[in-house]
Order: sequence, then C-alpha cells, then structure tokens
Amino acid sequence: VEVTALPNDVEHLRWAAEQLDIGVSTAYRLAAAGELPGAFKVGKSLWRVSVPRFRAQVHGTEHIDQLADP
Repeated sequence: VEVTALPNDVEHLRWAAEQLDIGVSTAYRLAAAGELPGAFKVGKSLWRVSVPRFRAQVHGTEHIDQLADP
C-alpha cells in the first residue's frame, strides 16, 4: 500500500473532529449526511476535509466564492 501525503489544504476527518470538539465517529456520521463543512469522499470509503472550505463555513475566515471550482 502506497501512502501519499495530503495536500496542505486537505486534512483527515479526525482534524475536523478535533476542531469541532466532537468524536471522530460523529464526524463520520455528519460527513455521510452531508453536514460536515468541507468534507468530501475519496474513493468508496475515505473521507477528507478541505481546510479552506471548512474554515469558510465554520469560522467565516475566507470567502466561499473564492473557493469555487474552475
């Protein structure tokens, strides 16, 4: 199994759980329900979090329209 580093602007769901002070299993449930800011699925079972989108939605620190896909 090859392990590659995440881009600087992507984190594991555990990171988002720590930021929100919730359990990791709760973060997975929220992500699956489409309710965890910035969460996206990689493949069939891996969840990741876009840090800029997370911060924009949770903290309001960045403008979301700057993050639109090209």
